[in-house]
Amino acid sequence: MRVRVPATVANFGPGFDVFGVGIGEPHDELRFRESDEWSINVRGFPVPADGSNVAVVAAKTLASMVGEEVALRMELKKGIRPRSGLGSSGASSLAGSLAMAKVLGVEDEELILKAAMEGERAACGSAHGDNVVPAYYGDFTVIESLNPLRVHRIPVDFHVVVVLPSVEIPTREARKVLPEKVPLKDAVKNVALASSLVKALQEGDLKTVGRLLDDRLAFPYRRRLYPWWETAKKAAIEAGAYGVSISGSGPAVFAIGEDVTEIGKAIAEAFNRMDIEAEAYITVAGRGFEWF
Repeated sequence: MRVRVPATVANFGPGFDVFGVGIGEPHDELRFRESDEWSINVRGFPVPADGSNVAVVAAKTLASMVGEEVALRMELKKGIRPRSGLGSSGASSLAGSLAMAKVLGVEDEELILKAAMEGERAACGSAHGDNVVPAYYGDFTVIESLNPLRVHRIPVDFHVVVVLPSVEIPTREARKVLPEKVPLKDAVKNVALASSLVKALQEGDLKTVGRLLDDRLAFPYRRRLYPWWETAKKAAIEAGAYGVSISGSGPAVFAIGEDVTEIGKAIAEAFNRMDIEAEAYITVAGRGFEWF
């Protein structure tokens, strides 16, 4: 059996650890079957091919949650580059959890997602859900609570470009630079941005969504991790982007606008002028996992 799990844009502007949306490309694919012992083979981007792989961690976690002892033989086609800001560990974690759920007949969404989040914890030290949740539901998602799991969903279907430069930013390190407290004025501004963005998405007003792709909680403190940011942003806006932001903790940049192909080309060329290779994905927001 095989499952495909897409990359995700987490945070989506002002929604730190709360907003997320699945995108069609890139994606991970996991082929699996029940076996006498655990094994995992990896193709594509290099990740551990042993018990520390987050797909294995998540699968084992789900089996433990329901009191079962089952081993899987896995073959992972790793299409999402690690440390990209596109939910690479989240995709593999969800794939592993879904695989075990399929084998055991588990249909409890909360258990499946909690097991996947334990894969995230193994990867970056935090059981956050803003990657695995949208990858599972295939909508724009707003996480109200993780325990108990409460998720609000907005069906979306719009084109987006994601540009991935050839630099890496480990999520674990990006989270370390965040402060425990932020100024009140920044918190108030983020509430305004986030609530307005949700309304704009519900109305399908992408121009307003683009204008609201700002963040006062995480970005100001992570700004030093992105020395190329202003150049990439300027290129996107000049190419007609409604808005541009960092996906997750970066370095991936995403933008929405009238012509995402031209916007992606402009951003990639801006990176190239800074001697940074970059790959552009022209894709669609609002995609979740698929069995195939």
